[in-house]
Amino acid sequence: MRSFIPTGMALLLALSPSFATGTSGTNALYAFVPAEAKQLASQGERAFAHGNLTEAESLYKKALEFAPENPPILVSMAAVETRLGKIQESDVFLRHALRSDLNNGPAWLLLGMNALSQKRDDEAFANLTQAVLRDTGNARAHNYLGMAAERKGWNEVAEQELRRAAELNSGYADANFNLAVLYLKRTPPLVEMARRHYQRAVDLGTPHDPLIEAQIAKAIATPASPASPSATLP
Repeated sequence: MRSFIPTGMALLLALSPSFATGTSGTNALYAFVPAEAKQLASQGERAFAHGNLTEAESLYKKALEFAPENPPILVSMAAVETRLGKIQESDVFLRHALRSDLNNGPAWLLLGMNALSQKRDDEAFANLTQAVLRDTGNARAHNYLGMAAERKGWNEVAEQELRRAAELNSGYADANFNLAVLYLKRTPPLVEMARRHYQRAVDLGTPHDPLIEAQIAKAIATPASPASPSATLP
């Protein structure tokens, strides 16, 4: 059976040109950004949006020459590096951003996503917990925290976080798909819950998954024996 949405694919979907927004804005470094840095960062954002990652990388590097301590530009630069597969370089920029602004939710989120993509699960869980604490309304942070919890075998925490992600964003296909997978992994599986969340994910644009569909069909055709406490619907 397929696992959660592949982290690499999810990273591509998650890193939008506006990824670095959503910071607390309380740090003095947010108060003034040189015009040159703003212009270069804006150009970098457009290049990023069009998939011109090498150009975006160059533009953000130039922007940082004018605003080397600016957290949003540092996080944007890190997002480009992640998309280029330069995870170590990305982490350096993210830690730099956090030294300037410890409450920067996007920095914690991307740091956790980077760790998750490299199977550094303890580090991922710790960073994503910080992301959720800094931005409790961020559905993406809850989704990735749920993924990290599942990796560690903490299924109750995983379900809680994935459900929270789906509640915060009713159009979040990945969270619904991940919930479907989680429910299918139960013993016995929660088939109806899995079917509902899988269908919701498909309705929201997730491609059909023959393995998941076969697993659901098999579970429906061969019902489990009388429900045990672990099979009770939440």
